[in-house]
Amino acid sequence: MRRARRVLPWVAIVAGLLLAVYLGGRRPDEGAPLDPASPGPLGTKALVEVLGEVGGRVEVTSELPTGPGGTVLLLADDLDPGRRNALLAWVRRGGTLVVTDPDSEVTRLEPVGSTAIGLLDPELERGCALPALRDAHRVNAAAGTVFEVPSGSQGCYSRGKGSWLVVQPLGSGTVVRLGGADALVNQQIDKADNAVLAASLLAPAPGTRVTVLQPPPPGGGARGLTDLIAPRVDLALWQLVVAFGVVVLWRARRLGRPVTEPQPVQIPGAELVVAVGNLLQRAKGRGQAAGLLTDDLRRTLAERLGLPASAPPDQVADAAAARSSVPRERVLAALTAATPRDEAELVALAHAIDAVRLEVTSVR
Repeated sequence: MRRARRVLPWVAIVAGLLLAVYLGGRRPDEGAPLDPASPGPLGTKALVEVLGEVGGRVEVTSELPTGPGGTVLLLADDLDPGRRNALLAWVRRGGTLVVTDPDSEVTRLEPVGSTAIGLLDPELERGCALPALRDAHRVNAAAGTVFEVPSGSQGCYSRGKGSWLVVQPLGSGTVVRLGGADALVNQQIDKADNAVLAASLLAPAPGTRVTVLQPPPPGGGARGLTDLIAPRVDLALWQLVVAFGVVVLWRARRLGRPVTEPQPVQIPGAELVVAVGNLLQRAKGRGQAAGLLTDDLRRTLAERLGLPASAPPDQVADAAAARSSVPRERVLAALTAATPRDEAELVALAHAIDAVRLEVTSVR
């Protein structure tokens, strides 16, 4: 039961992701976004048909126009610098270019906001006196971008400090920048005066030659993944990276300089033995000295003969006699010596213990 409770949140998350993909995914019959041949909600087939109805000679192609005059609709800017310069040269000779890609680099415009007001995205009033737009009073351009109107240009459908439509003269021609293509897609072309706006810009008179540049398929174009990141989002990501580095430096372990610590006094082993011997001599501890010698012999022989360190003297004596030529009584006498009566007996005991140790440990 507890395991099921742990797994249940993960199952809910996976189910939510699958549901989001299903609802947010695009059905195969919807076609590619902005595709002039797509009847899907995000396609632009209705726009092509509207332009044809008002008398425009519409051509959908990937080739740039070469003849003078006419209009060109650039829905998504995937042009390389060479094609972009060629298109601008055509505009200077008298053409009209309508660009719906707010990130296009055809001309330099500074985005200053959005058409939305909070959670609402109301229609935009024309707010300008351009004769070409006299019949397009209101447009529905949800989630659009508004630009700062540069000097020498004219802005329409303003919100805040920017305009959704900017007209920029260029040579003998004109570049019209829109803050998005949402107003021209199938599901929006019949809202407000969107269709009137499209016809006014692209086919102002019957017989106008309209070139719709085929947008790149999804995943196509010259832009990389990083190019699709908005500048402000990119700046926010870099700020997060810098903040992460600051936190790491703040919380990281700083070792600092090595600290010199006082070391314990080292006493040579021989000096320690001599000092203990002198203390025992002054205290007349012959029994304690004899005990240290016999215990050291017992541990040495037990280790040598493969016996436990706590083996009793008689067991050590039996093993030593069995594996060497030293008599058992002699080994046992060295291991169980009585307390020496004077220093001479203590010295004699030390010699006897050394002799037994040497004879037993030298056997192979």
